[in-house]
Amino acid sequence: MKQWKLILAAGIMIFACVGCGSQKEENVTPVEDTAVIEEQTKNEQTESEIEEKNGNYDDLEEKGDSGEAAAFAKKIQDAVSAKDMEAVADLCAYPLAVNGEVIENRDAFMELGADAVFTEERCAVIEAVDTSALEETMAGVIMGDATPNIIFKSVDGELGITGIN
Repeated sequence: MKQWKLILAAGIMIFACVGCGSQKEENVTPVEDTAVIEEQTKNEQTESEIEEKNGNYDDLEEKGDSGEAAAFAKKIQDAVSAKDMEAVADLCAYPLAVNGEVIENRDAFMELGADAVFTEERCAVIEAVDTSALEETMAGVIMGDATPNIIFKSVDGELGITGIN
């Protein structure tokens, strides 16, 4: 009798397992979090607005041809050489990236302190730049061959530093 109960229990378990395995797949449409969608849309708009604001390559090329880019680069060299945070802050177009961090405004830039901006290596690189031989790229004018460097370009019709790496 015990064997029959064991066989019956095993049969029921097999039957249950077979029944579970043959379930029909349901078409489930995932419900996306509206907050995530709104954030993605906001980021896309922000990125495109920044690209539009900072993507004026033609304006930068004109400023390069007229000598404005070389004169602006000289102002950067002078400010970096003097380690003058105020002068560099005046030359920046906000927001800008400093060592990979987004700096939203002048006050935040000043809070970084001179040690973060005027490293010995960066000062040497900027001092060595030949301002008469600068080339415009899609990123802007890059002062320095690699990192560290300072990048500037035309933002809203005015030259401004957009990156300090």
